Amino acid sequence: MTRGKDITPLLRSRICELHSIGWGARKISRVHPELSLSGIEYTIRKEKDRVNCVTRPRPGRPKKLSEDKRALIRAMVEADPAVKSAELLEAVGNAITKRSLQ
Repeated sequence: MTRGKDITPLLRSRICELHSIGWGARKISRVHPELSLSGIEYTIRKEKDRVNCVTRPRPGRPKKLSEDKRALIRAMVEADPAVKSAELLEAVGNAITKRSLQ
C-alpha cells in the first residue's frame, strides 16, 4: 500500500504546537477533521526525528534524471518529433540507457 501525501510543514508544526500546550490527539483531530487520528498520533511520535520541521527524504533509489532533464527531453521531442534517441541521450549526458528513454 502506498503512502498518501505528506502533511505540510506548517500544519505539522501546528499539530506539535497544540500537543506541546497539552492538547491530546483526539482534541487536535476535532480541530483538524481533514487529518486522521492515526496520522496526528504518527506526526506527534515522529516529530523528535525531524530537524527544524523538515520532511526527511523517502527511502529508495534516487531518480537518475532530474525534473530539469526530463523537461529538456520533453521540449526537444515537442520541438522535433523525429529527433534521434542518441541526440536525446547526449543532451542529458548519457545519464540513462536507450531502453530507459523508450
